Amino acid sequence: MPDRAALPHELVAALAIEIDAILSRFHLSEQEAEDLLREILLLAAYRWDVVDSREIWLLATLRRACLRRFQRHASHP
Repeated sequence: MPDRAALPHELVAALAIEIDAILSRFHLSEQEAEDLLREILLLAAYRWDVVDSREIWLLATLRRACLRRFQRHASHP
C-alpha cells in the first residue's frame, strides 16, 4: 500500500492536465498557482479519509479557491 501522505500528490500527477487547465483559466502567476495548489493539498491532507470522490473534490476545491482569489483581486483594483 502506498504511503498515505503521498496519495494527494499522486492524484495531482494523474489530474495534471485538468489542474493546469483550471489554473490557466484564472490567469494566475506561477507563484500564485503553486501557493494555491499547496493550500489545497494541505486541506486535502486533513480531509483525505472522509472525501468520497477525491478527483472531484480536488478539482472542485481548486476551482472554488481560484474563483475566490479572482474575486478578491477584482474587488481591489
